[in-house]
Amino acid sequence: MPRRKLPPQTPWTNSPEDVEAAFYEALSSGNLDALMALWSEDDDICCIHPGGQRLDGQAAIREGFAQLLANGGLQINAEVQHRWHSMTSAAHSVVERVPIDVDGQVQWGFVLTTHLFVQTAVGWRMVLHHASPGVPQTPLAALAPTDTLH
Repeated sequence: MPRRKLPPQTPWTNSPEDVEAAFYEALSSGNLDALMALWSEDDDICCIHPGGQRLDGQAAIREGFAQLLANGGLQINAEVQHRWHSMTSAAHSVVERVPIDVDGQVQWGFVLTTHLFVQTAVGWRMVLHHASPGVPQTPLAALAPTDTLH
């Protein structure tokens, strides 16, 4: 498979936060090419959509997002709850608020998401997007991190 061309960037100037912001912007605008440019070129990447199967590699992830974006962009309000960074990797715990149509009424549902990023030769890139359904109508404050691990 030919390597896709990534946008030009200076390796040490972008951040995991930049990649995450661009990820949600690409989802909002429905721009599949911009979204896929944020992923590591390594085929050892993974995506799990809420209630979905594990998607491994560029082709499967691209197809999964193509299906999600088939009707246009997605409205997602994301709030990072926790960040962990090292020199070459980062993990973010995110609460996504998404509109859900329930009998013609828009209600908000919650998705609990984990993003993993790695520093590559071309800058920070995503290697994991794992999203699980949260409890509908849960206030964000109730999902804030605590000192309890499990």
